Amino acid sequence: MTAINHALTGAAIGLIIGEPLVAVPAALTSHYVCDALPHFGFNLRAPAKRKAISTNGFRNYLLAEAALCLALVVVLALLKPQNWLLAAVCAFLAAAPDLFSVKRYLAIRHGRYWRPNLYSRFASNIQWFERPIGAAVEAAWLIAALVILLPFVGT
Repeated sequence: MTAINHALTGAAIGLIIGEPLVAVPAALTSHYVCDALPHFGFNLRAPAKRKAISTNGFRNYLLAEAALCLALVVVLALLKPQNWLLAAVCAFLAAAPDLFSVKRYLAIRHGRYWRPNLYSRFASNIQWFERPIGAAVEAAWLIAALVILLPFVGT
């Protein structure tokens, strides 16, 4: 799942639930639930995937995702809906597990060997359907998340 979809899901959890002891673990759990859904990705074998990850286009994609997530937090901070701070924290927590891939990304980008650990194998295994057609699921998820969030941030 894209980072912005993870973050929007976490923000919705924070805004709707409003109770940190429930919202925080729910936001973190949502990351893995979302990754288990069919979503966008290229089903490439290892050499092709390594090449795709090492491109400037992929780097720019990651930067755009980070900018969208930051924009979400800025919007929450500016509009200050009820539970906005919890929503911002939950947005970060929902997207944060992907930060564990930074070491992998940097190793591949710089042509170094990267050996998957137990967590990275788990995270890869739950993403059973990463295909270009998954972009339709991503788009539907984005629209649904925005429709859910709008009543909360529009007040």
